[in-house]
Amino acid sequence: MMRFLGPEDLRRALPMIECIEAMRSAFGDDREVPPRVLVGRSLFMPARVGLYSGLKVVGTAPGHPVGIVVVFGPDGSPMGGVDGPTLTAIRTAGGAGLATDLLAPKEASAMAMLGAGAMAADQVEAIRTVRPVERLLIWSQTSGRAEEAAERLGGEARSDPDEAVSWADIVTTATPSRAPLFSASSVRDGTHLNAIGAFTPEMCEIPAGVVRSAFVVVDDRNAAAAEAGDLIQAGRVADATVGDLLAGRVRSWDQSVTLFKSVGIGSQDVAAAVRALQLAEGMGLGTVV
Repeated sequence: MMRFLGPEDLRRALPMIECIEAMRSAFGDDREVPPRVLVGRSLFMPARVGLYSGLKVVGTAPGHPVGIVVVFGPDGSPMGGVDGPTLTAIRTAGGAGLATDLLAPKEASAMAMLGAGAMAADQVEAIRTVRPVERLLIWSQTSGRAEEAAERLGGEARSDPDEAVSWADIVTTATPSRAPLFSASSVRDGTHLNAIGAFTPEMCEIPAGVVRSAFVVVDDRNAAAAEAGDLIQAGRVADATVGDLLAGRVRSWDQSVTLFKSVGIGSQDVAAAVRALQLAEGMGLGTVV
């Protein structure tokens, strides 16, 4: 017997605050994240977090987000599965939320969201979960999408990304860009940035000058070295991982600007899926097969 959570049940079972808490184990030391493998048109991503293991399988056909995450219990028995694209959006935001909680000033209250696509709503929710966001500025390369997202999320649309960044304490980028989205001079001292969108060496959202001068934290050093275009193009290696911060191996830094560069790792999927399935069982959600 195993439980499956579709998109609606998954969102009901995994509120953002629970996902952010699950990310503590996802980025912790007791995990394994083997290299992802492309087989046909499907990408296979195995991982282990503590006593639980799992496998995420997603399709790679452009414009067709499909996939599933299946997790297994301590004895190897299948525990359940969840919708892959929905979990990816939630856990990606949860990772940024945890990093923001560890790195951003406690009083940070203005957020700039650059990108108004499928990731934007969860990214905004994650920051609102950990910081008292009073002002939300949204920019998109398509002005209509920025306006729609601003209305839906309770923010203000902006046509100039530099203006949005200059007002923000926290900046999150989630776009498929291959060039920096804003100028380095628009970033104020004390700003925290979450770079979410660039996940190949050719992609880039953050100006190289900002990357070089900021305190840079990544989800996983090996994954970032192979995939994080923002860092690769700037010739930058990470100062720390989220796991280093959680374990207390890094407690302070000299830089006034902080940057969390995420490429996403399989342990996030396993930790988030396990938490969702545990909560769903108590709530009676999902389909048992």
